[in-house]
Amino acid sequence: MLLILDFTDRLNLAILDKKDFIKKKLNSKRNISEILIQEVDYFFKKSDKDINRLNSICIITGPGSFTGIRSALTFAKILKLKLKIKIFGISKFDLINFCTLENSTHKKKIILLHFKKNKFFSQLFIKNVAYEEPKLINLEEYNTKNMKNISFICDNKVLEKYLTIDSMAKIKDNLHFIDYNINKLPQIIKNNIIENEDVKPLYISNYS
Repeated sequence: MLLILDFTDRLNLAILDKKDFIKKKLNSKRNISEILIQEVDYFFKKSDKDINRLNSICIITGPGSFTGIRSALTFAKILKLKLKIKIFGISKFDLINFCTLENSTHKKKIILLHFKKNKFFSQLFIKNVAYEEPKLINLEEYNTKNMKNISFICDNKVLEKYLTIDSMAKIKDNLHFIDYNINKLPQIIKNNIIENEDVKPLYISNYS
């Protein structure tokens, strides 16, 4: 049985147990550390699942709320010691990369994840492998020169309203939108080897 923790934005919990995939989203404004243990316990009881049957935990490592991700990681490490299970992580970038393995029209792709307003987290992949460290970009200052042979994959259609910017208009024909959600994670785990067991929050140097 697998527990998925995605605290990059809101608190998203999911349990994968054989063919059962049960998820829950929390919108609480209380401190994450105050409600986490009780909410996970309630989630397992409500789902009629025994937490002692867990054999692994998957954490979405970011980008997103650093506090939320750290809280998820701390909680997972406690369960790891208590239940003798393994934990592993996957970033939103890698998650979307796996979702687009068969549909990329170019060898190079840039994945854009919405942060706020006209700011997006960005990471370049070449042949489906991360080629550079992720960074935070401002679309109005983004240089898209010589990017005709790159596919752009975005998780939020808010980007559409920025296509009037000259730099964005140049990539319009190579822009594709994909929904980011943890529903696809069970199939991704099944189809791909995810070896990130040294789980750390995704750090983006120019993001504060």
